[in-house]
Amino acid sequence: MTKEYAIYPFKYMNITQRHDQGNHIPHWQGSTNYSDKPWDEACKDSDRSYFEPQNDFVIEQVLGLNGDNTTNSVRLKSLNKLYIPYKKEPDYVYITLTHMNEDNLKLVYKGEILKKGTKILLEGTDGYATGNHFHITANLGGYYGLLKNSNGSWCYTYDKSLLPNEAFYVDTDYTILLNTAGYKFQNLPEEEVVYVGNPVTRNEDVNQIEVIATQLNCRKEPSLDGEFVGFVNKGIYNYTDTKVVDDYTWYNIGIGWIAYNSSWEILYPKQSISSNEEEMTDHTEPTTPEISVDEESKKLNIFQRIIKFITDIISKIFKN
Repeated sequence: MTKEYAIYPFKYMNITQRHDQGNHIPHWQGSTNYSDKPWDEACKDSDRSYFEPQNDFVIEQVLGLNGDNTTNSVRLKSLNKLYIPYKKEPDYVYITLTHMNEDNLKLVYKGEILKKGTKILLEGTDGYATGNHFHITANLGGYYGLLKNSNGSWCYTYDKSLLPNEAFYVDTDYTILLNTAGYKFQNLPEEEVVYVGNPVTRNEDVNQIEVIATQLNCRKEPSLDGEFVGFVNKGIYNYTDTKVVDDYTWYNIGIGWIAYNSSWEILYPKQSISSNEEEMTDHTEPTTPEISVDEESKKLNIFQRIIKFITDIISKIFKN
């Protein structure tokens, strides 16, 4: 399976305040207990912009509504473990977003899954914000609450708080860099090419499909959104189930599902037939049917009559 990387979740990067600037400093520097390392993201800064996740996230908590005095916020957890610049092994990544306006925050709920590319949460000015932006933290490990530290700052406390460049890679094909605020981000690594599948020999007694495309996607589920397993090695595979999804017929080749297109694969439905069909399609030469004794007798009788008739005619001729 290919790696899933944590990707910076905004179309525009325009970081207007680092973790070590202004009122963000007390969130961590000199604190004897709780801390986080927030940064402010103003996005395009010409209009209200969306949080646009490039990974799937689930909402763990919505804060600030129904009389809650907390500045409007959401806590998110990545649906999958992600590879991040901070560590070699993948882990769940937690994000907090703050300052969304109340009418916007009411559109989401605890347990909701924000799929990649979802546009629902807008930067806002709730709380002490002087302009539309997101106040953001990124974290790893267990969550201990929104707690006030020894510096008097309220912090989202986890096992580990991350700087933005520790939490995310940047996909420069997606995110336009307006201001990195001096953080040194790593570009999204090139995707590793993973090939899967062991082709088999041609067998007319089973259903088979031959992969002829160089990079045919194999997925865990029969869907274009199904989890990617890898590219299928060229060759012949036995298939079992078939399903029609997303306007494609999908074939289960054991390691996963592949979508059919005549330029990608060749189909070989099984050619074996039943014993009854074999009897019906036997191509041996038919034997001459046996003639019964009665039929032979009839033929002999007719022959004898013909001989007698000819003999009688000859006799009459000579008598005359």
